[in-house]
Amino acid sequence: MKRLAPLNTPAWRLGLALAAAGVLLARLVAPRFSSSAQPGLALVGELLALAGLAVIAAGVSRRIRGGAPT
Repeated sequence: MKRLAPLNTPAWRLGLALAAAGVLLARLVAPRFSSSAQPGLALVGELLALAGLAVIAAGVSRRIRGGAPT
């Protein structure tokens, strides 16, 4: 399980949660709403997914630079 140790950092957990919530919102929740609300919900979901990826990237970058694992 040592190969999965980097996935046990707060940055990975938070980033994965944000990205998953964004994808669920954009792909599963948004299509069920009316045509006027659908684009806004899809946009919010896509932005959440991108924010999750940015959190993961920031955590990996900090880890590579030798900082505290986050």
